[in-house]
Formats: sequence, C-alpha cells, structure tokens
Amino acid sequence: MRALNLDQLKTFAEVVTRGSFTAAAKALNLSQPAVTHQVQELERRLKARLVERIGKRAYLTQAGEELLQHTEHLLAENERTLINMRKFDDGWLGRVRIGTSMTVLMYALPPILQQLKTQYPQLTLTLKAGVTEGTLRMLKSNQLDLGLCALPINDAAVNATPLFDDDLYAIFPATRDDLPTKITPSFMAKQPLILGTEPAALRRTITEWMQKEASAVQPVMEFDNVEAIKSMVATGLGAAIVPGMALGKGHVPTDNIRVVPIHPRAKRRIGLVELKGKRSTQGVKLVAAALMGLAQK
Repeated sequence: MRALNLDQLKTFAEVVTRGSFTAAAKALNLSQPAVTHQVQELERRLKARLVERIGKRAYLTQAGEELLQHTEHLLAENERTLINMRKFDDGWLGRVRIGTSMTVLMYALPPILQQLKTQYPQLTLTLKAGVTEGTLRMLKSNQLDLGLCALPINDAAVNATPLFDDDLYAIFPATRDDLPTKITPSFMAKQPLILGTEPAALRRTITEWMQKEASAVQPVMEFDNVEAIKSMVATGLGAAIVPGMALGKGHVPTDNIRVVPIHPRAKRRIGLVELKGKRSTQGVKLVAAALMGLAQK
C-alpha cells in the first residue's frame, strides 16, 4: 500500500464536512472533477470505498468513518508542522547554544543576554554551564554553537579568540585576622585548600601557580562550582583561590569572606571558542558579535 497523500486527505475531509463534492470543490477552489479524482485516487490507494453518493449528498462508509478519525489528527499535525516551519522564513533567528563556566554565566553574561533578547525577541538562547573540557566536547559533537572558555586551548578543531583576563584572588573566612597583605603559594599550601575539580582549567592554573613554591597541592575538598567553593570558605571550612569575577564589582568581600591579592599575580584568560568549519547562522553571528563586546579595550 502506498503512503498517504495529505492533499487527498484534505479533499476527502472537505467532502465529508461540506456534504457534497460540489461544495468541497468550491471551498478548495478546485473543479468538481478534480475533487472526485482525488477522492477516487485515495480509495484506490487504500483499496476501500470511502464515500457513498446518494443524490447530491455524500455519505461516509464504515471505512470512511474510521479514516476520518485519522485524517483529522494527520491534518492537525500537518498544520502545526507548517506553522513551526514558517517561522524560519519570517525573521526567526533560530536557536543559539552557548557553553561556559558557571562563573562567567552568572557574572558576565546577564547584561549581554538581556540586550540580545530585547533587540532580537525571536532569538532563542540556550545555555549550558560546565568546565572547558566539557564545553569543547559538546562543541565538537554539535551540541553547542559557541563556547566561552578558559585559554589556552590546544585543539586544532576549534578557533579561539581571547576576550578578557580575570585576575585570581585568595579568599578566607572573615574570622581570619592573621593574613598577610599578599598571599604567596607557600602560605596557601599550609591552608586547608578548597579547589575546583581536576578537569577544570581553573584548577590547572591554580596548581601551576602554587607549584612555584609548593611541591604538592592536596585539597581537602573539591567542587566543580566556584559558588560552592565560596560557600564552603564562608562557613570556615578552608581557603581557596577564585576568579575576581566571582567576587563581584570591586571585589567587595562579603560578611563571611576576606579577599586578599595573591603574589605573584595569576589570572585566567577567557576566550570565545567556535568549531572550525561549522556554518554559522545569522543568529550565531549576532550572538558571537555581542559576546565580542566582552573583549578588553
């Protein structure tokens, strides 16, 4: 049996709704022979009589009654599909999927996302928070369109454009009154350290900084979220090194955290990452241009 034809089903439904081939032809702006041909072709396709003509009226057979139930569902699905697809030709900019760290998502992106949604209400933005390693994996498997990641990235499959540097700071419980004006790796190595998980680029940066004076880095706790690290420090469970971005404007300490610069200085560099060779939609281009606004002047 051949596949169903939606035009034939629509004609069949009109004949049933209007009660005659003539009325259906007028509603569909077709000739009566064309309507008759479509219904007959549908009957041949299904190998069943669907409509009985009695006088000028058209009545359903038992097969026609059952087909009508399916027809209503199929035509409704067809209409929903056409409506959904129509937006692609009506100024719709599509979906743009962005991957980044929770810190960048919380502290750097909100103004940009708000501006994009205000200027382009038909743009759909999807965000995924995670470590750089995971973001790269999702970019290469086409689960993301853009990434805001810690640099450098040694991967020939992507292009990375540096945007800004984010200085790192040491944080301690507010009750600590024995802190120097600047924190060194050797001082930090003596603290109960709360760090990010090993796959995170931030963890690697901190480890490299500490190994300038300390041979081993052994945290007492590990988290994949800077906000969780801050929370543990605030409760007095240890000390940590976090991005300045996560400390808010001016790095103003909270009631439960003391912020101290580190020496030598260390920073992480954030860049815009895109998969090489991936075709960019208009929406992706707009979002990428907006994210470039994070670049340091």
